[in-house]
Amino acid sequence: MSVMRRRGSVLVMFWLVALACTAIGAAEERVLTPELIMTLRQVTEAQISPDGSRIVFQVSRPRTPDEKPGAAVPELWLLRTAGGAPVRFATNVDGDRAAQWSPDGRSVAFLSRRPGSEHTQIHLIPADGGEAAGLTSAPNSVGAFRWSQDGKWIAYTVTDPKTEKEKEAERKGQDWVVADANYKHLRLHAIEVASRKSHIVTTGDLSIHDFDWSPDGRSLVIASAETPLVDDGFMKLKLQTVPAEGGIPKVLAKTAGKLSHPRWSPDGKWIAWLGATALNDPYAGSIFIASSNGGTPENLTPDFEGTATWLSWAGGSPSTIAFVAIERQETKAYTLSLPAKTRTPIPTGGVSLLAGLSLSRDSQRAVFSASAPAHPYELFMTDRGSASTQRLTTLNPQLDGINFGDQEVVRWKSVDGLEIEGIIVKPVDFRDWRRYPIVMQPHGGPESADLNGWMGTYGRWGQMLAGLEYITFYPNYRGSIGRGVKYAMGDHRDLMGKEFQDMLSGLDHLVAAGLGDADRIGIGGASYGGYTSAWAATEASGRFKAAVVWAGITNWYSMTGTSDIFLENSIVHWDAMMYDQYALYWERSPLARVPDAKTPTLILHGTADPRVPISQSQELYTALKWKGVPVEFVSYPREGHGLAERAHQEDSMRRVRAWFENYLR
Repeated sequence: MSVMRRRGSVLVMFWLVALACTAIGAAEERVLTPELIMTLRQVTEAQISPDGSRIVFQVSRPRTPDEKPGAAVPELWLLRTAGGAPVRFATNVDGDRAAQWSPDGRSVAFLSRRPGSEHTQIHLIPADGGEAAGLTSAPNSVGAFRWSQDGKWIAYTVTDPKTEKEKEAERKGQDWVVADANYKHLRLHAIEVASRKSHIVTTGDLSIHDFDWSPDGRSLVIASAETPLVDDGFMKLKLQTVPAEGGIPKVLAKTAGKLSHPRWSPDGKWIAWLGATALNDPYAGSIFIASSNGGTPENLTPDFEGTATWLSWAGGSPSTIAFVAIERQETKAYTLSLPAKTRTPIPTGGVSLLAGLSLSRDSQRAVFSASAPAHPYELFMTDRGSASTQRLTTLNPQLDGINFGDQEVVRWKSVDGLEIEGIIVKPVDFRDWRRYPIVMQPHGGPESADLNGWMGTYGRWGQMLAGLEYITFYPNYRGSIGRGVKYAMGDHRDLMGKEFQDMLSGLDHLVAAGLGDADRIGIGGASYGGYTSAWAATEASGRFKAAVVWAGITNWYSMTGTSDIFLENSIVHWDAMMYDQYALYWERSPLARVPDAKTPTLILHGTADPRVPISQSQELYTALKWKGVPVEFVSYPREGHGLAERAHQEDSMRRVRAWFENYLR
């Protein structure tokens, strides 16, 4: 008996020593930390010159701890496609952004607020180097701009400024605001580059959200709304054409629901755009086309099991559209030739594109920003002639030697048999004989999707948690984009119904596969992901041992009446109006499930959030505090629907990490 005890003691000691060695080895490894994440730069935009010889690209540089508080600084860099090191193209303490080549390739226009200027203006700089010079002197900051195809004009948007009478009233304290009155519209202007003379193109009750020139420079196509309200910009856009010298806009085609990227074909015959298939379609993800003279639009992708996210016309091909789409957990690029509607892939090397492509004049070269599981967004170039893709930048050498968790696409069956997919990020030095704690991080939207790219940001914690030996799970539940319109509409009138069952089934799959520990499951997300996390921490509290609710919806009654997207929430998310469906809205509110709550919950929120007002978090905090559930509520001054300032981003990551370590470890 004593021998057996001694042998058992030896085995236990051996096991403890093995675990200790594993822990020491993990501690010595270089892994991704909040401090390291806050040093990472990334390419956010890229534009190739018309002849394909040079690229101007935008780098987002995090502020250092010694700089004044604020968001990352945008910098413009120039790189020759023949090779060589990138050089800083323009310098400004507050950054420069949104660069566009002139059609002749001799100059670059960009947005910048230079010292001594109150507003952001368009600046021009010679492509071969020199000093930047201001082009516009708008009374408010310029929003977006586009060159005409002959390079003689630039169209741009500016929000109406306050009148002198309004400024005087403010000085007297007469600064009350009347709802839905005295709108400050987003006007379309045009400036002649040579003379620097500008004029207003659109007047009246109209706000311009997107636009493009006709090839002859005589007209513009506009996506407009009758108010500048965010909700109307989502749900009430109209497609119109307007003379470039100004005049009354003319409706191009009847549309319903969301739309974006209206673009005029090089031959002037067609206008293409991304649009919704119906008013309650959650995303403008289908490609439409109509005659530039007006008429009935045609959906060119009616059966496409993906979601288009960017569109342009391919140069040198007057009837060929280039587009980027999300397909499940990947991004793909294509050309779509008319009238045959032939879809041809554009090679992009299997990386995850941030936005769209920039094509050379002959469309043979394309540049883009893209990430992969082992690096943030870098600059890439595709040569369509050789079907090769090159990575052109390495902005973050500090990632060399960092150990990352493997990322994999996972598939499982939901409660009704529907196949669901997602991404998992495994722990660094994953061992298949261990069961790890799981953190589920549902995406926002819900019309969004998590892709198999970089998961190492302040808002996507997968690689940070991999260094702490967690599995992070990203489910693309029904309601996500990337699988066609029907899938994106799959959660209508059933928020936190089958879509939440999709997620729970995914967790069950990970546990059954021997990867995760059913007794150590956490959840954390932002916006709609915050709503999911609040629901998990209340209605499904028995399954979740820790939760992070970041800018999450907790009470659909108060949320509906105070958010800046009342219509979008009601029409494309719920597909049901609250004032006709009070019982349904309350039934799916986490606040209604507080009596079931016992999950320790960390609540994060920006104080200036118009999308999900901070009162949503205050309500949850009050309820959980009353219930006696461990809860912490952190608010971030000046922040909106997300965190922009460096110090706030870093603090949020540290709190998230500590919360899970405390309650899941």
